Amino acid sequence: MSRIPILPVDVPQRGGLCSRLGFYGALRLSGWTICGEIPNVPKAIVIGAPHTSNYDAWLALATAFGLGLDLKVFAKHTIYRPPFRHLLSWLGVIPVDRRDAHGLTQSTIDAFAQHRQLWVGIAPEGTRTQAPTWKSGFYRIAQAAGVPIVLVGLDYGRKQIRFLATLTPSGDYEHDLALIQSYYYGLQPAHPERLSAPLRE
Repeated sequence: MSRIPILPVDVPQRGGLCSRLGFYGALRLSGWTICGEIPNVPKAIVIGAPHTSNYDAWLALATAFGLGLDLKVFAKHTIYRPPFRHLLSWLGVIPVDRRDAHGLTQSTIDAFAQHRQLWVGIAPEGTRTQAPTWKSGFYRIAQAAGVPIVLVGLDYGRKQIRFLATLTPSGDYEHDLALIQSYYYGLQPAHPERLSAPLRE
C-alpha cells in the first residue's frame, strides 16, 4: 500500500494512525487513490463534484478519515437526535435548523468566525440526479467568511479523488463559477446520465 498523504500543518486534523490506516487502506483496496495538492489553509469551503451516487458520500468519508482530515458537514437538525446524535457528532455532522431560509448560510459563516480551524464540505449540485444548476450557497459562504474554496473531484474512470485547485472568491460569481466548473470537465461520474447540466454542457 502506498504511503498516506501527509496533511499540511495548518489543516484541521483528527483521528489516529489506526483509523487513518483503516480508511485509507479500504480506499486503496477498492482501487481508489488520492491525488493533487492539499492546500495549507486553516479554514476552507470544500466542494465535491460530480455527485451522482450515494457511493460518493462513502468516498468523501473515507478520504477525510484516511487523510486524518477534520471535515465538517451540515445537516438538518431533525436527524440530530438519539440514537444517531453521538454517531453524527463523531462523523463531523453539525445540525442546522433549515426552517430559517438563511439558517445554513449564516450558521456556516458564524462557525468560521468562531473557530481557528474549520473545513466545511458542501456538494454544490445539491442533488445526485441531473441538477439543472449549481447552488450558490458555497460561494456566498466563502466570500462572506473570507475563506478559500477547495475544489475536489471524483473521477470514477480513473478511480481518483482529486484535489483540483484552491480558489479565492473574487466577488464576480458568474466568472468564478465558470472557472470552478471548468476544473470538473472530463471527470467521469458514477452515473453519467445523472450529471448536472453545467457539467454536461
